[in-house]
Amino acid sequence: MRHKSLAWIGIGVLALAAVVLALRNSAGTVGGMTNADFGSIATGTALLIVIGGTMLTSRSFRAGAAIRHAVIWLGALLLLITVYSFRFEFAYVTQRVFGELIPGAPIASTDARGRTVVTLRRDASGHFVTRGTIDGAGATFLVDTGASVLTLTDSTASAIGYDTDSLRYSVPVSTANGRTFVAPVSVEVLQIGPLTFRDLRAYVAPPGALDGNLLGVNVLDRLGSYTVRGDEMILTGRT
Repeated sequence: MRHKSLAWIGIGVLALAAVVLALRNSAGTVGGMTNADFGSIATGTALLIVIGGTMLTSRSFRAGAAIRHAVIWLGALLLLITVYSFRFEFAYVTQRVFGELIPGAPIASTDARGRTVVTLRRDASGHFVTRGTIDGAGATFLVDTGASVLTLTDSTASAIGYDTDSLRYSVPVSTANGRTFVAPVSVEVLQIGPLTFRDLRAYVAPPGALDGNLLGVNVLDRLGSYTVRGDEMILTGRT
């Protein structure tokens, strides 16, 4: 029973270390140590608790059992180091699967220069669509390089607090449904995954004039770059 308790304590140490490493991932250090050093020390501590504790509490110490425990915990150490070393790849794969299961879900990552990257997958209609929030309200956006300005449907404008009946639809624009007039407004915060855009100029289309929100060039110009590679659009932040 004591041996099982020691094993659970060792597992608890590893679990706690994993949580701390996840929380301190962006900082890169834990208490002045690098994350890698902290992980090694935590795993060594777990090994010491299980193997050393077993030796001290066992009435009939068996070398074979100690070696077996050592091999198991060394395997756990290698697994922890492997997971930590490939944490960015694992995160990307997880988000990629999530993006396939939920169309429009932005896939976040970081490039070699430490810049924030969001990848969008082309949908069944051949367009790049993404989910996001605008002034706190959830919304879906179609990336449209033909639209010079972020353009919202009347329902999205209502969701973020605009009284669409009192807006002045005075700016002429051309849409897929023909020529119409839109109302100029401003947006405080637009978020696409980890990318944040502030103080944006926007238009609100009259009811029935637009099928969905358009993520226009004035948003894309706030990025460091945006490129299309096959079925993916890569949005790279400036930082």
